Amino acid sequence: MALVAGGALLVGCSAPGAASAATPATSQSEASADIVRPQRIVAITSETADMALLLAGPQSMAAIAVGSQSPTMGMVPDLARQVETTLPAGVTPDPEQILSYQPDMVLTTSRHGGEKTANEQLAAAGVPMITFESADFNTPEAYESALRTVGDAVGQPEKAEKYASELHDAIAEIDSQRSDKHPSVLALMARGGNVMAMSSDNMLPGLALRAGASDAAQTAGITATGTIDAELLIRANPDIILLEDFQGSGQAPFAELLANTAVQDVPAIANQNVHLIAMTEASSLAGINLPVGYRKIAELIAQ
Repeated sequence: MALVAGGALLVGCSAPGAASAATPATSQSEASADIVRPQRIVAITSETADMALLLAGPQSMAAIAVGSQSPTMGMVPDLARQVETTLPAGVTPDPEQILSYQPDMVLTTSRHGGEKTANEQLAAAGVPMITFESADFNTPEAYESALRTVGDAVGQPEKAEKYASELHDAIAEIDSQRSDKHPSVLALMARGGNVMAMSSDNMLPGLALRAGASDAAQTAGITATGTIDAELLIRANPDIILLEDFQGSGQAPFAELLANTAVQDVPAIANQNVHLIAMTEASSLAGINLPVGYRKIAELIAQ
């Protein structure tokens, strides 16, 4: 994660350990008065918009990613629908459009070429901006850290700490109940008409491995998320298949592959152990809802 063009918005703070005995104590209410809270936040992606909505509220948002308003993509869609201005879906943000909203803080990601180019132009314009990478949303712990970063930036550190701590404790509780069973698991996603196997650095398969599963993708030699065919599925030979429910599309995008006669002896298919998992529960978009998805996955692993 990178902080650019503005950095933190906390003012009046001393370096840790800098206070002396002669320095008068600062009350919590006085400290709160020193916190600058941006009022025209533009959040370009759903992940960043959801965090800002959760911590700063819709009243502080100038514009958000349109996906945050969808119940199949947004973490807090009810809050998102209170924001009138939305940015279109896509991976090529329009810097001029974003600047037209006169933002005092921009939250974004840097995963695609178009995003990186737009981020450079926004930084050059001097807009305070926080940029996240894919890895900032790939584990519960990474998400906790991202929440705290946004909390500091929008002047809500205590609120961010509350949500981060609650998430940490909920995940830890599920961890403590981890099964001693180790079925092999393969996670699939669908984009643009292609079915892809996810590598273990994605949230969905990562949660399955965390719950005790073995990595069927690794068995098949899959080291990066990519297209999967019947031959590769047979090589993976998973006991359980998890399907990411992308934007509420259900199992339809996976139907052709799973119905292929060549894969019917794959244990997950032969035993009808194929399960749909909502994006809003176990993906980079799940956020504070991750314990819901993790518990479902852990229960499947324990069967």
